[in-house]
Amino acid sequence: MILLVKKLFVIIALGMFFNFPHNAKAGLEGLGKIELSPYTLDQFEQYLSNRNHNKTQGANEKHGYGLVFSVTADGMHSGYYYCKQGGSCIPDEAQAKNYCQSRTKKRTGKKVICNTFAIKRKIVWNNVNKIVPRNENVKEFISSLGPTSGITISNAKPPSDLDSEQRKQLKSLLDAGIMTKKEYEEALKQIK
Repeated sequence: MILLVKKLFVIIALGMFFNFPHNAKAGLEGLGKIELSPYTLDQFEQYLSNRNHNKTQGANEKHGYGLVFSVTADGMHSGYYYCKQGGSCIPDEAQAKNYCQSRTKKRTGKKVICNTFAIKRKIVWNNVNKIVPRNENVKEFISSLGPTSGITISNAKPPSDLDSEQRKQLKSLLDAGIMTKKEYEEALKQIK
């Protein structure tokens, strides 16, 4: 009997050891209702495509496939990581989450929490676990998930140029006296 208990203990310990890296990242998937902004939907479509992930890189470096897509709980902001063309990469949810959070803070000045929306082509928000088929209209696919998925798409029109829109908003704050000239200039530096 004692030998059987020892064997069971060893099996459980080995199982925990080999599964630890997977379990260490558990809980990064998003939960709850989310309304994706048109900008976030556009970013998700770009994430699912195989090209132009990073326009500043060379041909092989800017093309690839999305690994992890992370989004804020309000669906307004997002960030993702991709695997460069010809690369062999492992999805890192924590890295995508941190990138989404730092990118959003840089753009808005607010600290936010981002969670995983998709891993590769699989939407994992609310444990939907549906793979977006290639050559499928992404907006139609997300809409087809239905209200029980908790994922909807906003009808609001995104600004055509976010940086330009942010500059206009900052200028209106300066003109209204809400922001000092120094604060205005520092905020302009943060916009790409």
